[in-house]
Amino acid sequence: MKTYDTWLAKLRKRASPSGALSQWAEQLSRKQGGDAGMWREHLREILEGDEKASLDLILDLDLISAPVRKESGEDKQIPLW
Repeated sequence: MKTYDTWLAKLRKRASPSGALSQWAEQLSRKQGGDAGMWREHLREILEGDEKASLDLILDLDLISAPVRKESGEDKQIPLW
């Protein structure tokens, strides 16, 4: 499944900074229940390819792991009044 493999490669890259996996596990435990330790283990299994993520988990991980967009300080739209 090429699309899943591409997603997984991106997720592995996003998980590389120290502490990212723990943060994700904490957020997933609040959103989906369970404890952070269980989620950390589950995420490791997914990142190692031992387990496949469900569609719901894929969507949640995309939201959690997405890079933060930088707000541009300049608003290019002209105000109407």
